[in-house]
Amino acid sequence: MNVSDIIFTPPPHLVAIHGWGFHGAVWEDTGRQLRALGYGFTAVNLPGFGACPTLEGEYTLSALADSVLQALPPGKDASLPVLLGWSLGGLTALEMIRRYPERFRALVMVAAAPRFTKADDWPHGVDPAVLEGFSQTLTEDYRSALTRFLLLQAGRTDSGRATVKKLKPLLFRHGIPDGKALEQGLALLRETDHREVLGSVRHPVLFVLGARDNLLSCAAAQDLRALCPHARAAVIPGSAHAPFISHPAEFMAVLTEFLGEVFPKL
Repeated sequence: MNVSDIIFTPPPHLVAIHGWGFHGAVWEDTGRQLRALGYGFTAVNLPGFGACPTLEGEYTLSALADSVLQALPPGKDASLPVLLGWSLGGLTALEMIRRYPERFRALVMVAAAPRFTKADDWPHGVDPAVLEGFSQTLTEDYRSALTRFLLLQAGRTDSGRATVKKLKPLLFRHGIPDGKALEQGLALLRETDHREVLGSVRHPVLFVLGARDNLLSCAAAQDLRALCPHARAAVIPGSAHAPFISHPAEFMAVLTEFLGEVFPKL
């Protein structure tokens, strides 16, 4: 079962996908707030995370996209949901839009980009050596690697400490995630380059970036709009890699403005 243990009002107006190392419960507060505003909300667990078994075959972005889709009810034109993806979940959501454009209304990528690692023509991502270091730590101690990654995401700020306080109890709620999912999920972050895919998207797109993100520089906003000219990019001041956790009011303001346009009659 890859639907999270937090499923809100059907039919889902939003389908939320968590990031690497976590599970659908990271969206608990976001889901409650959206439900209070009348939006149906479903959070899913990627394979190997939360209560979801890992994939039997290759752990690819396409396989993750298919896994999420299989957890959703068949869509109709009037109820096409918005995909809301954080970090690795954002990459998965982008792959879902590529593979199944007719099934979704819009795309929201939170602290996510079509490429996560730095390159000569993409200075905004994390140094590949950082992810290589986490890969090495994974082979030695999954728990330590996940805790280190949480601290890196949160940053060294007051809001970062609050983020750690909020997310750390969730990190191991279902025990340690599957080793294959951790290792191959990290490889997807390290190796995926979906910039051409982003350029082909015709759906409404919103990027929500953290001004103090250690993994994805908010300076990416300009290049993201160049790749997808109709996309919007909002930067949350003071936020690191989890703006929906550290700055929920600011995040909800940006998100609900966007949703008000893609669901004008709700």
